[in-house]
Amino acid sequence: MKMNAYNELYLDDAMANLGDMVEYAVCTLGYAPDDFFGWFISSGIASKFENGNPKYVAGMSGVELADAVLAAVNMQSERRHQPYLSSKGREYWAGWILAYYQWETNRRFSDMVEYGLTLSVVMSLYIL
Repeated sequence: MKMNAYNELYLDDAMANLGDMVEYAVCTLGYAPDDFFGWFISSGIASKFENGNPKYVAGMSGVELADAVLAAVNMQSERRHQPYLSSKGREYWAGWILAYYQWETNRRFSDMVEYGLTLSVVMSLYIL
């Protein structure tokens, strides 16, 4: 029997929050995808997310997650209004699927990146 870090009931929230975090950091704040995802990992927040810490998995919005990452790595974070988008872009879906993949496989985000599954690679696979 496979054990995941957190109950499947939280998975949809976790996926949406990671997708929103990536979309906000890349599209609204203008950070390079792999730079920001590296900060997510080095901040220690990725590890807390992987281990199912409810504060990070479902207790914060994607914008709050992005702000927490930036604060943890001592980057200036000026909250900007996230424009309403009628549909989600590749940034959102890349974060969304990485959250699912991490939950399903129990792999660390840092291991994914080390083996070439970077945020920009995942984004490049989004063709619509």
